[in-house]
Amino acid sequence: MRPFWPRFIRHVIPVAISLAIIGYLLAQAFLASHRVYAGGAYSESNERVLWQTPVVMAALGILMTFGLDLLAEVFRKRAPVPVTAPPAPDAKK
Repeated sequence: MRPFWPRFIRHVIPVAISLAIIGYLLAQAFLASHRVYAGGAYSESNERVLWQTPVVMAALGILMTFGLDLLAEVFRKRAPVPVTAPPAPDAKK
């Protein structure tokens, strides 16, 4: 049976990267809309959304991927593999 962790890491990397990119784009859209509706006002305290949103989205994606992979691992059926003894070496010399 294959180990769980390499498969988990292979699934998590694209999920985390793509959700972080989407989170950054959503944060940029939030800041742009905030500036539009605030009459062009700038608040430095809102800049933290640029790093918080991608981190939170990537972390949630990692947690959900872990849960789904773990659930799949629990219910995965083991494939029977026939094991045969290797042939005996010839005793001819």
